[in-house]
Amino acid sequence: MESEFPSNGKVLQTQDDNDEVQHGHFYLINKVSDTLDSLLESYRRMLGRGDIEGLLLVDSDGKALAKSRFFRVKNAWNAGALGAALAGIAKQGENHLAADEFQNAMIMYNSKQFYVCKIADLNESKSLLLLILANERANIGFIRAKMNQYVKRIEDDIKNSESITKIIDIGEEQIEDILHRLDAAVIREK
Repeated sequence: MESEFPSNGKVLQTQDDNDEVQHGHFYLINKVSDTLDSLLESYRRMLGRGDIEGLLLVDSDGKALAKSRFFRVKNAWNAGALGAALAGIAKQGENHLAADEFQNAMIMYNSKQFYVCKIADLNESKSLLLLILANERANIGFIRAKMNQYVKRIEDDIKNSESITKIIDIGEEQIEDILHRLDAAVIREK
């Protein structure tokens, strides 16, 4: 089966990826998605409301790795790039503000919040980021506290997923190819 993820000239795909493409929400539904969905369900049970519109897991290069099933942004890779850019800007503050290591950053709109949280280091140069898209009432502190309970599970899910580790390792040229394909797919879907 073919998928949207080229890696070393090969394409990656799981049955979950195929189902997601067929439903028009693109791939990115995998084992990590189950963990993200569990995190969202825990938030909903504890607070009794669904303020979180979706979760997206990316690396610090902006490569989308997994999403919650409720994350409905058409091009998750563009959202991932925005999150990584926000994290990059916040990380620059470490040097200019003599601050400790970057942990999280937020953009607030009238009716939405876009939150980027560093949850783990993948290696010396890359981090794992959780992007949270929420309405204005969301308790970001609570979801962050709950997320800390899920970090080990997310890291284990990634280590056990060959397709995700291959995505993390893809190069810049392949990223550009993926983004062009996704933009074309979004245009076709409209």
